Amino acid sequence: MKKTAWIGVAAVLGLGLSGRWLIWGKAEAAGPGAGPASSTRCRVERGPLRIVVEENGYLAAKDNVKISPKFKGQGTIAVLVEEGKSVVVGDVLVEFDKTQLEQQISELENSLLQYEIELDAAKANLEIQERDNQASIEKAELTLEFAQLTLERYEQGDAPNELRKLELAAEKATSQLERAKERFQQVPELVTQGFLTRIQEEEERILLREAEINDENARKELELHHAYTTRMERTKKESDVKDAVRELENARKKADIHLKEKQAALAQRDRQVTSTKNRLEQQRTELGHYTIKAENPGIVHYGDPENPWWRQEVKVGNSAYQGQTLVTIPDLSSMQVLLQIHEDDIDKIKLDLPVIVTVDARKGESFTGKITEIASVATSNNWSDESNKAFKVEVTLDPFSGELRAGITAKAEVAIETLSDVLFVPIHAIVPEGGKHLAFLIQGARTEEREVKIGRNNAHSVQVLEGLAEGDELLLYDPRAEGEASRAAPGKKPEHATEAPLPGAPPAE
Repeated sequence: MKKTAWIGVAAVLGLGLSGRWLIWGKAEAAGPGAGPASSTRCRVERGPLRIVVEENGYLAAKDNVKISPKFKGQGTIAVLVEEGKSVVVGDVLVEFDKTQLEQQISELENSLLQYEIELDAAKANLEIQERDNQASIEKAELTLEFAQLTLERYEQGDAPNELRKLELAAEKATSQLERAKERFQQVPELVTQGFLTRIQEEEERILLREAEINDENARKELELHHAYTTRMERTKKESDVKDAVRELENARKKADIHLKEKQAALAQRDRQVTSTKNRLEQQRTELGHYTIKAENPGIVHYGDPENPWWRQEVKVGNSAYQGQTLVTIPDLSSMQVLLQIHEDDIDKIKLDLPVIVTVDARKGESFTGKITEIASVATSNNWSDESNKAFKVEVTLDPFSGELRAGITAKAEVAIETLSDVLFVPIHAIVPEGGKHLAFLIQGARTEEREVKIGRNNAHSVQVLEGLAEGDELLLYDPRAEGEASRAAPGKKPEHATEAPLPGAPPAE
C-alpha cells in the first residue's frame, strides 16, 4: 500500500507500529453516506494469527572474498580487472608497477653474488689459518722439546763427560809434571858424565817448564769448569727451555687470535650472505604480492561493499596500501539478506527466527532462511533525523537452486510467532480514542460504538481480547467522521478526524 495510507492506519490504531509493518490486504471503501456496504464492513474471525515483521533489504554474499595487497607500504596499480567480469581461479585481478622493486631485487642479487665470493674466500682463509696455527704450534712444541732434551743431555751426559775429561787432563798433566821433574833432576849428573849435551839439558828444562804450565792449565780448566762453565751452560740451556715454553704459549695465543679473526670475518660474511638472502627472498615474495590472482570464481566488484565511498579510488594509476580492499568477489553459493530493523521492532527479532524472502528478479519464487546475526548497537538511517534508529540484521538463506546476484533488493518476512485460536479483525476496524480502542458494531440499520481490548497485531490484523465475539460484524471506518466531515469548512478537517481510510477512499496499495 502507499505510504500515506499506512500512516493513516498507524495513526488510527496507535499500536506502536513502525513504517516497516506493511498491510497485506486492501480495504475497499464506499463513499460517505453510502451506508454499511459489504466492502466497508468485516466480521470478527477466530483462527490462527501470524505475527510477522516485513522489511526490505538487499542481497549480499554470506562470504565475500576481499582482495587486498599483502605487500608492505604502497604500490601503484598498473593492471586492473574489469568490474563485473566473471573470473576463475588463477585469473589476474590486480597487478602493480614492479619497476622499482625489480631494480632493488637486481641490486640485491649482485650484492649476494659478491658476498658469496667473499664468504668462500673467508672460508679458505680460515682453513689456511687453521693449518698455519697447527704448524706454528707444532714448531714451537718441537723447539721446546729440543731445548728440554738439550738441557737433559747436558746435565746427564755432556757436563759429566766434560768434567771427567778435565779431571783426567789434570791428572795427566800432574803425572807428566812429576815425570818431567824426575828426569830433570837427573840431567845435571848426566851432563857431568857426558851422556847429555848442554843442548839436551836445555830441552829437558823446557820440557819441565811445559809440563808445569800444562799442569797449571789443566788444574785451572778444572777450576773454571767447576766455577763457571757448568753453571753457564746449564743456565743457557734452562733459558732456552724457558724461551721455548714462552714461544709455545705465544704461538698458541697468536693462533687463537688469528683463528678468531678469521672466524669473525667468516661469520660476518656469512651474516651478510644470510641477510642478503633473506632480504632477497622478502623482496621476491613482495614481487609475488604485486600480482594478485583470483583464489575463487565469481563476479568482480571494486572496493569493499561495507565501505563503498572508497570504490572510486580503485583505478589504474592510483596507489594502494597493504590491507586496502581493492576487489571483492562474492561467494554466491551462500547468500544473506541485510536488513535494517527499526528500534521499535528489534525486541521482536530473535536469532534463528524463520524468514521468507522474495526478490523481484525471481518473481513467483520464495526463499527460506533464518536470522543469524543481530547488531548490538543501533545506527541512524537518516543523518537529518538522529532519533530514527535501526539495527542491522542478517538473514542467512537456506541452500537454493539457481543463482542470485548480490546487491539486488529483497523483501524479508520474519515470522515472529503464530497465535492459535484467537479472535482478530482487520486493523481498519479499530479506532483509538483517548487511550481506548473502539469498534463500531453493526446492529441492523444502526451502529453501536463499543470499547474493545486488543492484543498482538501483524501488518493487517489485530487480536481482540475483550469486547467482541466471533461473527460480530464491524465497520471498517469511523462513522462519526461522516457527519463531521460534512459539517467541516471546505479544505478543513474536523479536529478529531483521523487519517484512516474513509468510505469512498481509493483502495490501499
